[in-house]
Parts: sequence; structure tokens; C-alpha cells
Amino acid sequence: MNKKNQNQNQKNLKNSKKPIYIILISILIALAIFIFFLPAVFSTKAGTIFLINKIEKKSNAKVEIESFHLTWFGPQKIKKLSYKDPNIDLDVDSITSNMSLLSFYKTIKNYKNLKLFANTQVDNLNVVIHYPNKPYANFNNVNASIKADLKGINSIEISGKTTENKISGSFRASIHFEGDEIQSTITAKNIPTIGLDQLLFSKSPKYQNLLSQILGSSLDLQIESTLDNLKGPINIDLKSTNANANLNLFYEKNKITLTKSATIVLNLSPINPQFANNITYLASQKNSPIITRISNDGFSYPISPFNTQNLKIGHMSVDLNKMIISNTGAIRTMTSLAKLRSSNSVSMWFTNVNIQIDNGMLYSDRMDFLIDETVHLCTWGKIDLNNKALKMNLGITADTLYSVFGIENLPDDYVIKIPIKGTFENPKIDASKATAKIIALSALQQSSGIGSIIGGLVTKFQKDQNIPPAKRPFPWEG
Repeated sequence: MNKKNQNQNQKNLKNSKKPIYIILISILIALAIFIFFLPAVFSTKAGTIFLINKIEKKSNAKVEIESFHLTWFGPQKIKKLSYKDPNIDLDVDSITSNMSLLSFYKTIKNYKNLKLFANTQVDNLNVVIHYPNKPYANFNNVNASIKADLKGINSIEISGKTTENKISGSFRASIHFEGDEIQSTITAKNIPTIGLDQLLFSKSPKYQNLLSQILGSSLDLQIESTLDNLKGPINIDLKSTNANANLNLFYEKNKITLTKSATIVLNLSPINPQFANNITYLASQKNSPIITRISNDGFSYPISPFNTQNLKIGHMSVDLNKMIISNTGAIRTMTSLAKLRSSNSVSMWFTNVNIQIDNGMLYSDRMDFLIDETVHLCTWGKIDLNNKALKMNLGITADTLYSVFGIENLPDDYVIKIPIKGTFENPKIDASKATAKIIALSALQQSSGIGSIIGGLVTKFQKDQNIPPAKRPFPWEG
């Protein structure tokens, strides 16, 4: 009897388990069907609206999509996409890609998976950038094509137009991949620099308008490179409203060197350099460009990561020529010390300065300059680039000591040395030390006669202080 009951219980247990298996299988099938059709669900009008709402809540933007077609294994298609936020308006006719949804997810998680973009086509992309109190920058009729196979990307082609006020330009980029070789050509004609400024520095107020202020309203750019195993030449030819440069570079192991010495010519239009505190106005005088010459010997610029400790410049010559500079900050200290009349700006005429950079230190030889065609001063020293700390010197020359302070008969190469400390953005000149030295020198002349100065103290002062020689003749000497 017990055995009969036991068999009956086992039979009932088996019968009771069958529905559980059926339920589990049914759930899995339903889940698989749901997952399989999930892209199709989001491709419906209701699904598209759901995704749009999610995007708008996160981005503070207005988004419109005419049609949205998603599949697990591609292709993905978006037609008539419109995006508007407080600073950017964007619309595109269509975006088509044969990547899978999983590939797309991996790509946006890590840019190194760019190869997963596969074959992608963007048709007629238009972008308007409009930050407050800035001119509108337009990138129009942008078309992009990425072609790839299972091994990775084969080519990238991008072309488009730009406009800003009355300036219209065009650009084209072509990048081809063949094995370990990458060939690139980028051409830009009459590109409005304000658009580049807003693209690059929209979130960095300190550097806003930096490109447009330095380069001028528009630029032409030609870049050609051939990299084999991420090693090879990069040639850049830049011509803008204010600047002209031709750079022959060589890229290898995350650093750039020069294959030829470079010359950069810049006619600086009036700017308010927000990257330099206490200077509110800076401009080249007419027909007096800033000329920078960089020797290819000993030049090395680290790319990734950038570290001033690894930046090396064997020799660089900078000729600031003639400039107009606001009479503020350190300039104001100099003009006050020299008893110049108060003014909003001053003219300055410079000799060239030779610079070296090594192990995070910038070394500068002597640069003489003339303020308002009256006061002759000079500077030299070094700058700790890692800490942005100045270890410079200001020199008050013999001719200025005579013309401003009436101290006569000093040797032509006589210089009073005054420390300049602080940072590049906020230099500090010890005016009290300068005044004390001038008073002492004047008193010595009056009490002992200039002969005793020449015979003893001046010679000792020069030797002890190691004043660098001037580069004569000065440009203002004719």
C-alpha cells in the first residue's frame, strides 16, 4: 500500500512540474521576441517619441526626428533629425550606418572602437553655433562618409561649407587607411575663425575668441601627412588674415619634431588678451609684425601626454618689433618708475630675444625695448614653466638713468638690475628696490663725484650682477 502511494506521489510530482517548464520556456520565448523586436518598437512613432523625450530631458534641447529605423544587426537609419539647444542648432537630412546596435554602444563608450562605425553616411548636416554676444557661426552642407570592412576603417571623407557674416569658406578632409599606413589631406579655404573659436573654446571663457583675435577673421589651411606605423611627416601651411606659417613636422612616439626650421609671421590686431592678467590691450603697430623663428635643431614637442618637462626648443628667436600695449600691470610699474605721463597705452619697440626651453625651464637672453620713444629698458632671465614662476630681471640702462634721473657720465653698458617675480600672467616688479638703487646712485654721484663711481662701484656692480650684453645697434638707433 505504501509503495503504491509512493508511486502515485511521484507521478503527481512529475505532472506538477510540467507546467513550470512550460511557463519558463514561454517566458524565455516571450523575452526573446521582445528583445528581438525592441529596435522595431523604438522605430515606431511611439518609440521614437519615447527616445526623444529621454534625450530632451538630459540635454535641455528640442529634438525632432521624422523617421527612426533601428535593427539589431544593421543598418541603422535616421531621417530628418533636428536638434536645438540654447547654443547650437543642428539638422541633418539622413544618417545611415550598417553597424549593429551593440557596436554603436561600444563605440560611444570608447572612442578607440571607432572601427565599429563600419560604413556610415551623413548627408547634408547643418550646424549653427550661437553663443551669447557672439556672431553666429554656420557649418553648412556637411557630408561625411566612413567606409570600412571587417579589418577596420578604409577611408573617411568629410566636406562642407562655412559662413559667418559676410565670410564664406569651404573645407574638405580625406583620410585613407591601407595596412599600417595612414594618408591624410585636409584643405580649408577662407574659414571664419570665430566658428573654430566657438567649437574649441566654448566652455573655456579664458580662451574664447583666442583664434579669431590672433589669426584674424579667416584662414586658409593645408595639411598633408603620411604616417606608417604612426610615424611620418606632417606638413602644415597656414595663411590667415593676420598670420603666415609653414611647418614641416615629423610625428613619432607621441612627439613632434621639426624637419626644417620654421618661421611664423603675425600681424597682431588689437586684442584683449584674457589669458594674460593686467594687460587689457595688445596690438602690433602698422607694418611691424611679430616674427618667430624656430630652429629644427633640438626641437621636440610632446603630444600625449603634454608635459612642459619634456618640451625642448634648442633655439627660438622672437622679434616683437613695434607694439601698442595697455599701460597696466607691470607696464604701468615701468612707466611710473620712469616718470612717464599717465596714459591708457604706450608704444614699445623691441629688439629680438633668443629663447631656449629645456627640462621645464625657459631661458631668455637680453631683450632691450624703448617705451614711447623715450625710456630704454631691458629684460633677461628664466621662467619655470612647470610652476609658471618668473625668475626674470628688469634692467634700467645708462641712457635712461641720464635722461630720466639726471645721472651723468655712466658707462654705456651700465645697467641697474631689478628682480621680476610672480607669474607670467601676473608679473611683479620690485619698484621700491629700483627706487632705492637709483637714489643711492644719485646720492653717490652728488657726494663723491662721478669719477669715483666709474673707478670702483660701477665696475664691481657690473661684474657681480653678471649683466648680459646688449645686441647693438638697437633698431631705434637708425
